[in-house]
Amino acid sequence: MHFLKKESNQFDVLRQLLTLCVAWLFATFTLMAAAQSNNAEIYNFKAIKLDQDLAVSADIKFDLPSSIEEAMYKGVSLTFVSELDITRERWYWLDKTVVTVSRQTRISYQALTRRWRVLPWSGSGGASGLGVHLPQTYETLPEALAVAQRIYNWRVAPSAELSDGAYSMQLRYRLDISQLPKPLQIGLLGQGDWTINANARQKFQLTEAVSP
Repeated sequence: MHFLKKESNQFDVLRQLLTLCVAWLFATFTLMAAAQSNNAEIYNFKAIKLDQDLAVSADIKFDLPSSIEEAMYKGVSLTFVSELDITRERWYWLDKTVVTVSRQTRISYQALTRRWRVLPWSGSGGASGLGVHLPQTYETLPEALAVAQRIYNWRVAPSAELSDGAYSMQLRYRLDISQLPKPLQIGLLGQGDWTINANARQKFQLTEAVSP
């Protein structure tokens, strides 16, 4: 009888573990599906020679969920981050990373003026135009959001520092949750509505990256 009781207890433990595993898998796939629902899309991604610099342009498309819009009207600022890596392709060895730069665009609502403020700035490692740029103001959110959704002639490196040849560039774009207020970050755990990100890779020949 003791043997049967022990076997029954083991069966109950295994059944509970199986139930927990199924629940965990269900929750994981649910969160993944929610996160993917607001993924952004990068298109028109290209590199050109602009004066003496190598410049990159791209368009990012995504829909802003209503929950984020409501938070912005209550004073929450959004920061969109673009990170770019350029690697030199080498047939005899691993590709070499030659450029790593980042830029951010912060959007906030000014309740007193009922206007939207956009503040773009770039991180270190680029060519010219680094640092904080002058803020711009817009009457509507779509106008302000359009600035964050477009990368136009981003000067990422002096072209003289890059030799002719084949290159590959990767652009990562995301809504930076870490720059939201801490209480809001905690409340967003598991909410896919606030997950906005995209990733794109493009190859180019530096000799072909000429001014349009």
